[in-house]
Amino acid sequence: MWWQCCLALLFVGLAVTAPAAREYRTAEFESLKVTIDSDWVGRATPGYLPVRFEITNLGDARVLEIVAQGTRFFRMGRSAGSQGSSAIRQSVRLAKGDRVRLTIPVPIFADNESIVFQIRENNRTIQRFNYGGFQSRVAPADASALIVVDPGSTVGAIASRLARHVSTRSSGGGGGVTITSSGGVRTSTSVTLTGTVAGSTGSSGGAPALDFLIEPSRLPTNWLGFTSVRAVVIGPTEWEQLTDGQKSALLTWTACGGELMFVDGTLSTLLPSAKSEPTSDPNRVVSRHLFGRIHALSSSSLVATGLSSVLSAMDGEKAREIFWTLPANTAPDWGAIESRGFRLRIPGIDGVPARVYLSILFLFALLIGPVNYWLLWRKRRQVLLVLTAPLISAVFIVLLAGYAVAGEGFGVQGRAVTFTMLDQVSKQAATRATASLYASGMTPAGGLRFARDVAVFPIGVDGVGTRDRLSLDLTDAQQFGGGVLQVRSPTNFEQVTFRPARERLTFQRESSGLSVTNGLEATVGLLLYREGDSVYRLEGPLAPGDKRTMTGGAASAQPALPAGIGIAAKFLSLFKDLPQGAYLAVLDRSPFWEPGVQGLTERGSLHLVQGWPEGQR
Repeated sequence: MWWQCCLALLFVGLAVTAPAAREYRTAEFESLKVTIDSDWVGRATPGYLPVRFEITNLGDARVLEIVAQGTRFFRMGRSAGSQGSSAIRQSVRLAKGDRVRLTIPVPIFADNESIVFQIRENNRTIQRFNYGGFQSRVAPADASALIVVDPGSTVGAIASRLARHVSTRSSGGGGGVTITSSGGVRTSTSVTLTGTVAGSTGSSGGAPALDFLIEPSRLPTNWLGFTSVRAVVIGPTEWEQLTDGQKSALLTWTACGGELMFVDGTLSTLLPSAKSEPTSDPNRVVSRHLFGRIHALSSSSLVATGLSSVLSAMDGEKAREIFWTLPANTAPDWGAIESRGFRLRIPGIDGVPARVYLSILFLFALLIGPVNYWLLWRKRRQVLLVLTAPLISAVFIVLLAGYAVAGEGFGVQGRAVTFTMLDQVSKQAATRATASLYASGMTPAGGLRFARDVAVFPIGVDGVGTRDRLSLDLTDAQQFGGGVLQVRSPTNFEQVTFRPARERLTFQRESSGLSVTNGLEATVGLLLYREGDSVYRLEGPLAPGDKRTMTGGAASAQPALPAGIGIAAKFLSLFKDLPQGAYLAVLDRSPFWEPGVQGLTERGSLHLVQGWPEGQR
């Protein structure tokens, strides 16, 4: 395995200086004009790489296929030094004269990845773009921030003093902060961040850029691309230059847990109903937007404090929300595996019964060989081997299939822990989910299928990422045809979802007390609601559409752990410190979660919803 060791050393040596997949050019061929923009952050977290295309068809109507072939390398985990591959495709229909802009979100989760794009027509490659290599799966503290810059704006004027750079040695001067990777990515890489040189590709004394500067027009229109960055910095001038699709993508990413820094602007520009709250910095205010936050601060204070210091302060302020913020690997339990390769142990599922299968195979080998031959030899009918061998094989095939069907069946079983934040005024909901699936008998046709705007993070059986060949079709949805869900093998993934939501709980003050009507389209098993200094509680099932009266008590008497409900430790603070005007509901199923497969049988799942009837505070 000497070549794997050499390859691992090569990637370790390049870990600090690995470039991003940088290609931004226009090519004209076969009556097509295609602009590709894969220029993105140099140090990406697990998430998606947004590759932007602009395609103009100067010929007749046609169907093109955009294909990405990728290779990923892992330095850690049970298969350290191993590689994986990806095949991602999307079909595009073009009429004559059409001009199409689209963003292709490419899943990234290995230590280092390289990718090449091709344009195909009728199974023929008509254009190939360059390979690009980049570093991914970076710890959040070491990841790149995205700075949206217009040269004539306030942010453009200070960008040269904001952008940080990476150095392998201490700078010894002011403004540098030495950090060590931590969190979900366990690595001993130590880097120095400085903020003295401008540009997205330049260097400071030979140091590569960490943060990435990008023009407003080049931002993706799919929010999944922002999952690979640590934070986004933007000003009012840049914001006004964005299209509605780009604005929606940024706000959706924020709602799913992103940190958006708005420089020299007011929060109401982004969120008309924003409610600001103070922070550790008197020159900065913050507004919560579901899982994420929007920070408003002045350019002068940002320059004086430094981007590194501001990001560090923001990290310290989100200790309570650290389990469901972005980047996804910010969560302390990121990539943790409970048992037998399952992220969440599914009750009644212990993985493949290897001992039973080996025993059956051993018995098969014994009967079809020595025993079969000895019996025929005693009767002097060895010629019958040509009949008995296939017959014994058929019997054991039926035996194995029958055991598998009787013990596991053909369905997909799974367990999920989901947490949804629901703003009933804006009618928006964001969901963070951890799921483990087990496919019995055979893999469902089509694999896993999610909507195009759902963030899916395959973490494999060791919490690092899948090594299998990843096959993804983005034409109509995110359809993982291979590499994630395997028959009789643990399937683990994290998921972040955002969608409009009309589901709600309605609270009314009546003579008998406070009543609640269930409009969440799922049975509520337990409900807490805080109003003023009182916490109202409803125990027992509340079916969809039903109405019941809640019992009240002092907020200080709120129990730490609801009786009879298995709550993960990371959710205890939600029950202890229920915000004013919010409720917390435990559901039997979640209408906000996409399992990716039809007919899933859930076992031991936990679905929580934190909602605000009068809007998030």
